[in-house]
Parts: sequence; C-alpha cells; structure tokens
Amino acid sequence: MIFVRVDIPSVEAAKTALEEFAACSGLYPNLEKTEIYFGGVGKQVRELILAQTDFVEGKFPFRYLGVPLNASRITIDMYNVLLTRIQSSTQHWSSHLLSYAGKIQLINTIVFGLESYWSASLLILKGLIKRITKLCKDFFWAGGGNTRMTFKSWSSICLPWDEGGFGVKEVLSWNKALIAKLLWNLDQGRGGIWTKWVASYYLNSCSIWEVSGMVSSSESFKAILAIRDQLLMCRGTKMAAQDALRACSAQGRFCTGLAYEMFRRRAVKINWATSLAAKAVIPCHSIITALAGQRKLATIDAICSRGMIIINRCALCKCHAESHRHLFFRCLYSTGIWNSLLAWIKLSCRSNDLLMELHWIRRKKSTKQWKAG
Repeated sequence: MIFVRVDIPSVEAAKTALEEFAACSGLYPNLEKTEIYFGGVGKQVRELILAQTDFVEGKFPFRYLGVPLNASRITIDMYNVLLTRIQSSTQHWSSHLLSYAGKIQLINTIVFGLESYWSASLLILKGLIKRITKLCKDFFWAGGGNTRMTFKSWSSICLPWDEGGFGVKEVLSWNKALIAKLLWNLDQGRGGIWTKWVASYYLNSCSIWEVSGMVSSSESFKAILAIRDQLLMCRGTKMAAQDALRACSAQGRFCTGLAYEMFRRRAVKINWATSLAAKAVIPCHSIITALAGQRKLATIDAICSRGMIIINRCALCKCHAESHRHLFFRCLYSTGIWNSLLAWIKLSCRSNDLLMELHWIRRKKSTKQWKAG
C-alpha cells in the first residue's frame, strides 16, 4: 500500500518510484488489479489522477491480506468472510466423528487462529464475538449443528485445567488482551506509524492516561480507552494500572498471553483436575474424566431431563437407570472394571464415589508404588 497527497506532483512522484522499482526488479503493477482509493477528493481531481496513472478507482470496503478495510464505521457484515471460514471449517470436521479432545484441538488451532489474525488488525465487535462463541459451542457439543443440549457452559470450558476448564481461550478476554497491546504501544511510544498517527490525531501531546474520548472518536480508539478505564478502575491509581500493563511485557515486547491472564475470568481451583493435564494422560481421557468429575457427562438421565423421551437403562449392567451416581461406582460392571485396574497396578481403594477416587489418585500419583505400577 502506498499513501500519497492528493495532487498531481505527489502522484507523479509515486508513479516514478514504481517505474524505477519495476526497472530494477522486473515487477510491474497489474493495471487490472491495482486500485486507487480517494478520500475527500473532488470529481475533477480524481479523473486527472486516474488518467495520469491508468489505474482503476477502488471502492470501500476492500480486503487487504484477507482482512476487510473500510473508511467508515465497522459493521458486523464486514466479518461475514471470517464467520463463513469458521463455519466451513467446523462443518468439514463435523463428519470425522472427532472426540471432545479433537474438537478442542481444532478450536484452539484453526478457529482461534483465524479469529486471532483478524482481531490483531481489526476491532472484534461484541455481536461477532457472540456468533463465534456460538459456532464453537455448537461444534463442541453437536459437531457443527445447532443444539441446545449442552452439559457444561462455554464460559467454564474456557478456563484452565486446574479451574475446571479445558484450556480454550475465551474470545472476549483475548480481544481485550490485544486491545491492551495497543494501549501499551501508545503508553510506550511503540507501534510505528499507527502510534504516531493516533498520538497526533487524538492525544495532542497528552498522555493516553489523561485524554478523554469524544463522540467522533473511532470505535478502535474508544475500545482502547475502555480498556484503560477498566485498568484504572481495577487497580485504583494510574501508576498501578501502568505497572499492571508493564507486567505484561518482557524485554521490550508485549506478551498477549500475560495480558489474557489479567483479563480472563477466574474460578475456584480444583485440586484433582491438575492430574488430568499431565502429558502422559491421553487428552480425550482427560476431558471425559473431567466431565465425569463435574457431573457433566451426557448420561441418559441428563438427556431425559432436557426433554428427550428415551428409556433410561444403564448400557453397562442393563439393570438400573443410568446416572453419574450409578456409573461411579454403583454399577456392578463399571465397579468390576475399576477394581480389576486397581488389582493390576497392585493398589486397593474402597470407595464408591468418583470425586473421592480422583482425590485419592492425586495423592497417590507421586508415590513409588504408583509410579512402579
């Protein structure tokens, strides 16, 4: 992208530079794809410049490196490309019968990667965040279809393992962390031409911690001020807010992951859940065990409570109604499997409650007998 003043001499200088570059590199501008965008320019001047360059006049919005750019206010319709790509990814993988762990991996890589790329360049609107969250939630529970049968809230899934979640990053908090990076750039005077433009247009030699927003301010600048105000409210003073922001940087670089930890929701730590995040544990086993420990499995009694009419009979013992309490461990079949496993590793535990077993495993996992087994 090349920016020039709207006058013939400036346009001629830019054209000469392009011709010299083409002569040296052999790379010439494609007259069919190269476009000129004007802002606040009269029709006569536009026609003179177009005749001078032989380029086509472009119209907003347009896409640059896959991200839409617009001269006016951002609307949610501009993000239809992002939503379509996320939806096509989830629909493609929904036919592969992925486990819960496979779905989490896909969300963390493809879906979250696409959203992070866009949010690093554009402000992600709250309406868009809700739609992305719904796509991820539906994909996790129904494989891409629209479902209301969820057994664990998405906000709790977007928590670390030791707080009862599955390590998925929450979109709203991640977006706040990226906006905090812009605030840090303005505070530290980093970020190149963007920082200089904002400082010249909005700050007017004032600090970002002192300037007030205006009705005419852009949505992105208002979002930066909102994050600033949130830090000031939470930390109490300007100095404490600056210290919190600087704590998210290391060796002169801002770490978005540390900022995410500052903004994300917190929950009570679950002691036994730390055992599930170990590298030796198979991911799909970790998620199933975590759901069972929190009584969030799709047992037949839970499905019936959501309106589906099916016969509630344990698929293992064929004798009693299926529920968390029955499966762990009042079912003779599941109890027999668990006792056989304990006998195989030469351990014994007399318990009929899954949570007690998980706490027992957490205590036992560091013992020599457990490691030997």
